[in-house]
Amino acid sequence: MIGRKEADKRRDLVGQQLRAIADDLEGLWKAATRDPAAERRKQRAWILLTGALGAASTMASRKVMSKLWPILTGEPVPSVAPPSAPPQSREAEREVEPESEPQQVP
Repeated sequence: MIGRKEADKRRDLVGQQLRAIADDLEGLWKAATRDPAAERRKQRAWILLTGALGAASTMASRKVMSKLWPILTGEPVPSVAPPSAPPQSREAEREVEPESEPQQVP
């Protein structure tokens, strides 16, 4: 007669083998029913859709906030002005300044 420990070992072994067969059948089913090219197309479409929605929501929120800012704070909307001419260094300013007439020493 088979001992209790041996029966438990056999049960565990059969369970492992059944899980392996189930995994193999699942992989076979996926390979037979799925088209990798179609899945890639869906993935690209999803990426484009999320990007477009992100850009649209950003533009809409900026527009809404530009209208709400003066109401909430009483100040004009802070805007990013294009940078003016970069400040010149002191040496460059000296070169640009017109030279005064030389002083004559008596």
